[in-house]
Amino acid sequence: MTTVGIRGTDFVIDGRPTYAGRWFQEHRIEGLLFNVRAVQATFDDANPKTRKLWTYPDTGVWDPQRNVDLFCEALPVWRDHGVLAVTLNWQGGGPLYIPGVYDQYSNNGFEPDGALKPDYTRRMAQALDRADELGMVVMLGFYYWVMLKQMNGPEAVYRGFDEGLRFLEERGDRHVLIELANEVDVVVNHTDYGMFGWDRAHEIVERLRADHPGFLYSTSGGGITPEGECMPSEQFMEAADYVLFHGNGRRPDGLARSIEALKARKSYRANPKPLIINEDSPAVANMEVCWPHRVSWGYYDQGWAGQGDDPYEPYGPNPRYVDGPLETLTGFQTPPTCWEINSPYKRAFFDRVAEITGYGG
Repeated sequence: MTTVGIRGTDFVIDGRPTYAGRWFQEHRIEGLLFNVRAVQATFDDANPKTRKLWTYPDTGVWDPQRNVDLFCEALPVWRDHGVLAVTLNWQGGGPLYIPGVYDQYSNNGFEPDGALKPDYTRRMAQALDRADELGMVVMLGFYYWVMLKQMNGPEAVYRGFDEGLRFLEERGDRHVLIELANEVDVVVNHTDYGMFGWDRAHEIVERLRADHPGFLYSTSGGGITPEGECMPSEQFMEAADYVLFHGNGRRPDGLARSIEALKARKSYRANPKPLIINEDSPAVANMEVCWPHRVSWGYYDQGWAGQGDDPYEPYGPNPRYVDGPLETLTGFQTPPTCWEINSPYKRAFFDRVAEITGYGG
């Protein structure tokens, strides 16, 4: 059974720092946690109107079991390149950001009252088991703002937390880092769930830690800025076990200044903790800012039509449709997903992680 832990600012797996003893270009790599955003590994769409958009090109049907099977098949190759963590989420993430899809699809591991859906839970168990077998960590998110709107209020949200955490407890999972919700700034701005705001999210951590003490807790905001946009509050940074944030939309210079601003926070200086990005972009240049600053970095590749030479190109107005064989489809977040390392962006990331971490030879 794989166990994740924290020792100071380091992540440890089974009692040993990740990448034990590894230095690269005079920087200590030991204790970092390179990761991939793979929130669609358990994806399914309950809305027949949008479900047809995710069909596999060779069969003409969407198959959630095939999706998680292919994800699990890809994980050993990812790990061989030094990727030791993936982000999953009970409510996934945005598959396509266009009207008529983003506001209608339904990928939710919870019923509106917070009960776990059996089929979704089985797929989650399969993904968790495979990561465990490989000695990998799962950053498991619970809520995503679009699907959070399907929940029947705070009581249902807390039931979802309790059922999901009991599921992990009963399985004996110890390789999981808990993420309350993806981008709580967005949650607050677009839903009625102010409980996730930076001024109150620590209350969720404290409640869950009291009822389910065996886990490590945090949550993410959107792309941080040096001016403080999307930055976790001092109070939340004190309560969290690790500091989780996103780099979306940030160029390297701005991301570097944002990291320095975060490290300058009183709460961090008083009690330094692991810093980890679990969503950024396909821009390896941003990763190159992070690891020398002792920040773990997460690859996020939406996969859109006509993806050009600039990995910072906004993905919103660039939808991807199924117009070729599965093995040619890019990205990890727009289903149907090719979980293989099959594009220049993916190869650049995985090869660079292997070089930094010393994996793969």
